[in-house]
Amino acid sequence: MGIDALRKTRALNRKRPAGAPQSQRGERQIVIPMTKEQYDDCWVHADKMRELVDRVLLDNPELFPPDLRDGYAFHGFGRPSQKRDGLRLRKIRPKAGGEAYHIRPSFVMSDMTGTTDELEHPLRLASFGVPYWVLTTIYGHTDMYWHRLVERIGRNRLVGTTVRDPRRLPAHLAADEHHVDGNGAKGYVATTAAAGGLLGIALTEKADDEHLTAAYGAFAAEARGVDPASAPETVNTDGWASTRNAFRAHFATLAVILCFLHGFLKIRDRCRKNRDLHTRVWDVYRAETAEEFRVRMAAFRAWFESGTWPQPVREMAEKLWNRSEEYAVACSYPGCHRTSNAVDRPMNRLTRVMYAGRGLHGHQASSQRRLRGWALLFNFRPFAKRSGEERKHQSRAHRLSEKQYSNNWLENLQISASLMGRQDAPAIR
Repeated sequence: MGIDALRKTRALNRKRPAGAPQSQRGERQIVIPMTKEQYDDCWVHADKMRELVDRVLLDNPELFPPDLRDGYAFHGFGRPSQKRDGLRLRKIRPKAGGEAYHIRPSFVMSDMTGTTDELEHPLRLASFGVPYWVLTTIYGHTDMYWHRLVERIGRNRLVGTTVRDPRRLPAHLAADEHHVDGNGAKGYVATTAAAGGLLGIALTEKADDEHLTAAYGAFAAEARGVDPASAPETVNTDGWASTRNAFRAHFATLAVILCFLHGFLKIRDRCRKNRDLHTRVWDVYRAETAEEFRVRMAAFRAWFESGTWPQPVREMAEKLWNRSEEYAVACSYPGCHRTSNAVDRPMNRLTRVMYAGRGLHGHQASSQRRLRGWALLFNFRPFAKRSGEERKHQSRAHRLSEKQYSNNWLENLQISASLMGRQDAPAIR
């Protein structure tokens, strides 16, 4: 075949119909902090298990469904696992009656394909975009093993897993759309972030009102799954109307903050060497009150109009001061994101992961699960150590929730994903 031959790509229906809605097995699994030694010592002994479960229930009630918090009884064991040398999950049932749940020790992955000690290091590498064939070369298994492992992690609820306590849901958000390529077609990843972590990530084929409302609706539904009265105060966006409309459709009282950084960058990109201009724009940004912001913007406008500027620079400067009232809204919400940095930084990492994987592959549903799986790894992977300084928080999830169940970051993720991040998980039959 010559080098000028037409490229043939495999036909793929990215929109294949989803299966009928049904609960997943992981939604019925309660994950409790437990080492292999504790498992060997007390798993088959009801009295020791009750003592352990009582202690975990007292310290971490958010890991259990509400109907178990008023009393429970053990209800036998599940079937032996064929992957984990006969490991069997325990069954537990509400004391008042009802269907049973499973209890899973935290050192075992949800699909029984490995333990946290075995997978801690390779999944940390995967979170940085290391190709799966490299993981296969170093750690064994197959490329599809690692591919599916990340996808299975993405089945957990992103908000409910990262923030288990309703009181810790962030009041101030930042949102943007990341452009991606999937099998030759353009798509968008609707991304919601707060405190450096990712709380929403959804794949959509268009960036209009209809598609973005559905994409950001996944975050809204998960947030209300943690707290039915969830209503963030603000969201920072880059000015794209469909993004603003999508959040207003889900949160009626939400204040939309226009990103000042985007306004500055449009000026800087057309006049890169004028440092005095750059400094004066940021002097406006540093105003602490809305009134002071208006005064500084008026002073900047008077200074700018007294000079001679190229037409492209003038157009962007006029656009900046014409949106003064939109920028001034941020001064009424202390602690809000006035720039999009909170979402730009995670999206920068996502850009590198997408480049390393040469875009997305496969059906839209599976591609989205892989993105969500990467987002959870990103939230829970440990921060780099700082020389001579001990970090207060060990990961983004730790910073968001102010809680850590285990010193092993992957085990901490597994425990946080108890009931797949749901607060009202269905029982097994």
